[in-house]
Amino acid sequence: MGPMSTNPVRQTCSHPHHCSEDVRLRVMARSPLTRDLSPEQRRELDTHLRALSWAEGDPLMLAGDTPGGVHLIMSGRVRVTRDTIEGDEITVDIAAPGDVLGPLDTVPVPVVDSAWAMETTCALFLRAETLGQVVSEFPPLAMALLRLQQERLAAGRDREVAQTTRTVEQRVAGVLLQLATRLGQVRPDGSVLLQVRLRRDDIAGMASTTVESASRAMAKMKRNGLIDSGREWVVLLDAAGLADL
Repeated sequence: MGPMSTNPVRQTCSHPHHCSEDVRLRVMARSPLTRDLSPEQRRELDTHLRALSWAEGDPLMLAGDTPGGVHLIMSGRVRVTRDTIEGDEITVDIAAPGDVLGPLDTVPVPVVDSAWAMETTCALFLRAETLGQVVSEFPPLAMALLRLQQERLAAGRDREVAQTTRTVEQRVAGVLLQLATRLGQVRPDGSVLLQVRLRRDDIAGMASTTVESASRAMAKMKRNGLIDSGREWVVLLDAAGLADL
């Protein structure tokens, strides 16, 4: 076999990104990892951060990589995916501005999930070693780190329990409500538009079901006046009705 003409391994396509100190501090003020720090502590931490950007479709990280730190999303949307044992790729989360991506560890460790920019995305990168260094200096950061780790564990447990105790329709409703809390835009008529290009397979992956089952559940919700939807968009017409499910 002759040599390949192109390298099949996809690399992380990050680019240095310039943003003002004011923008970086605003991101830290809303990120769950850094929002409990004082303004002075955030300015100190800012000296350790590096701003990066990715184009649509670029990977922020790939499963098995060791990114060496965490990303605080500044702008854009990021699809977090996981490879199944059958070799399929499923969506497990969608990250938005303020969210933290990467291993919450103070030493570099490999990641189990991949993360892909759904649109032009910018993030602040904090090295694991720096995180370990400042945790001892800033107790609120240590508490936030512990809280985020616990939340990630709890989310994983909830996902496993939901697969055996909830119907597909209930799981899909839960996914839509969860996305609404982070990505929802309330419109004048009281409906909530999910501000993300949402594919059916994204919803299916997050609800731990098949695309066909997720589509059937959403069609039923649409008939019942709970949601409206089209190609890559969803509007919640009756959030209370979804919660009742």
